[in-house]
Amino acid sequence: MSLVWQGSIGALSLLVMLSIVIGAVRTGISPMPSSRAAIKQLLAFVPDEGSGPIFELGSGWGTLAIPLARAHPQRLVICYELSTIPWLVSLLRARLSGVANLEIRRGDFFEADLSEAEAVVCYLYPGGMTRLKQKLEQELSGEAMVLSNTFAVPGWKPHQRVKLDDLYRTPVYCYTRSDHQ
Repeated sequence: MSLVWQGSIGALSLLVMLSIVIGAVRTGISPMPSSRAAIKQLLAFVPDEGSGPIFELGSGWGTLAIPLARAHPQRLVICYELSTIPWLVSLLRARLSGVANLEIRRGDFFEADLSEAEAVVCYLYPGGMTRLKQKLEQELSGEAMVLSNTFAVPGWKPHQRVKLDDLYRTPVYCYTRSDHQ
């Protein structure tokens, strides 16, 4: 391999790592993919009936976005990711998957209007969940569901809480509007 080629790969790798670090500093967390067990449980929580949009907040690498869109082809799945590299990977994966009901948006979901959501799915961190709680309480209406991998919405009592059969006994939460009114 030539020195120019090696230098180019090294520079690109450094830029990718730097982008991920900057994104983690901006958002307070690095993009972490949901485990297969968590994806399976989150998908099980979303009812088959319904036609309203599903929002994934902080979609990272797209590991949940595509299965979510495939499981609910009658619904629009809208995913938000702020970090550039995970967003690009997600966008590429979505295009290659061929699912037509999936939108991968680069942006801050705190600035998005969630009022039309029938379901909101997230895998954030405690501080993010605290901040998100107020937005959800202000914007969600009807019987909108909130599904969370690992971290609870502070002060809300989950409709269902499942502990995964993994090393960490990871909790996955399902909230309905009546759980937090």
